[in-house]
Amino acid sequence: MSEFIKHHNIKFKEGPKNGETSEWESLMKEIHGLISVCIDGGKKNVSVEYDLRLCSEEAIEHWMVKTGFVLDDSLMERMKRGWIHYTEENTRDNLGSKPHSCCEVDDTKNKGSGRK
Repeated sequence: MSEFIKHHNIKFKEGPKNGETSEWESLMKEIHGLISVCIDGGKKNVSVEYDLRLCSEEAIEHWMVKTGFVLDDSLMERMKRGWIHYTEENTRDNLGSKPHSCCEVDDTKNKGSGRK
């Protein structure tokens, strides 16, 4: 189900004080649900691919901050991350929902009325 595989870029201002990008990538790969990660230290960008059923961008960002990353806090990046968090939360909330059709008919209302 590729609709649950997400690809996003997370901008940061600073990386952790310890280690190099290859070490950070190895550590990040331990996040449950993360499929791939590529960190470009020069562009200060983390490209991630993950399964939304198991992980979220918000969880990845939380891990990054906890590990020592300082996320880009520009207005555009904060808005982008907020929108992604909102849409992912809605998608995850709807995973267990039963599909609803606006055209479903309740036949019990018409029984006995002579209408078909």
